[in-house]
Amino acid sequence: MCQTRTETSQDENEAITFAALVALTAHQTEATENAPSFGAGIWALYSGIGVNAALRSENDFKYVAAGCTGIGYSTNSGWILPCGVAAGWLWTGLLSSTSNRHGLGLYAGPVGINKGRNKNDDKARCGLGVTYIYFSNGSNTKGWNLGITPALGQENGKTKGGLLLNAGYPF
Repeated sequence: MCQTRTETSQDENEAITFAALVALTAHQTEATENAPSFGAGIWALYSGIGVNAALRSENDFKYVAAGCTGIGYSTNSGWILPCGVAAGWLWTGLLSSTSNRHGLGLYAGPVGINKGRNKNDDKARCGLGVTYIYFSNGSNTKGWNLGITPALGQENGKTKGGLLLNAGYPF
């Protein structure tokens, strides 16, 4: 789904998605501590414009996401949707031990778009980022979240930085 130096095969994408799901659930300590959550929004928690599935607790928010970093249409190629999958983990006890509204964590997934040679084959550019999210009602409940993710990814063999602005709602 994401392109770095070479395109990945469908099998590699499925393996990455499976590994992200295993990592998401591997650290579950008690079934009552981690509650499932589904959300919709933009950027890091949602892999562009997309959705996520998460396990949330009082002190962390682990998620996998699927979304698109852009949308376009070409009369030659039809719809152009550079999409990808992402995974991340936010900890709420790092910035404040008394509040679970501030999350700081890691993100791996789409961070932008690599333009195709003929503008009809754009691909999602994958990379890594450090995410800060403010959960309006805390990380373990429903409510809006806003944040920022400085991120790095590869474009044509060169490292390119970017800043992702995050907004969404976990249900």
